[in-house]
Amino acid sequence: MSNNHSEDELFLLIRQGSEAAFDAFYNRYVNMLYLQAYFRLQDEATAKDAVQDVLIYFWNNRSTLAIRGSLQAYLAGAVRQRCVALLRKEVSMRNRQQIYAALYTSVTHSSDLEIKELNSQLQAAMALISPTSRRAFEMSYIERKTSKEIAGIMNIKVQTVKNHVQQALKVLRQHLKKI
Repeated sequence: MSNNHSEDELFLLIRQGSEAAFDAFYNRYVNMLYLQAYFRLQDEATAKDAVQDVLIYFWNNRSTLAIRGSLQAYLAGAVRQRCVALLRKEVSMRNRQQIYAALYTSVTHSSDLEIKELNSQLQAAMALISPTSRRAFEMSYIERKTSKEIAGIMNIKVQTVKNHVQQALKVLRQHLKKI
């Protein structure tokens, strides 16, 4: 397919399922999208993955996408949002690792009696959490599953998983703050 097609023509052909149009579209935009992702993420592999995620989403949802304005602007915005999501996930993971490291350090420097008491308090706090929230919390913090994975396992929405984990954290903080 020639590269003379306008953005609107390419998008119309892509919506109709033309792989040749998607190839032309891909060749036209992939480098610009990669540069934008790399600028934000500063990691070649992660930037390539982010662009691929956006382009796969674009292809899989081509018939239902409502794009107002420029296709290039839409894709640039989608890549930007994907990069932000990846950075948020990285920061969240780093925060969890720091909390774990701090807890590990404090526990490993405690006496056996202190560890037993802390374990007892933790078990009492965990007993105060509803079974569903406890299960979501354990899968998130102990099994290291993502909210999306947990939602699939528990057959609930991702936001509901996040709400359960937040509720569990709230109960733990309230109960363990007294220690």
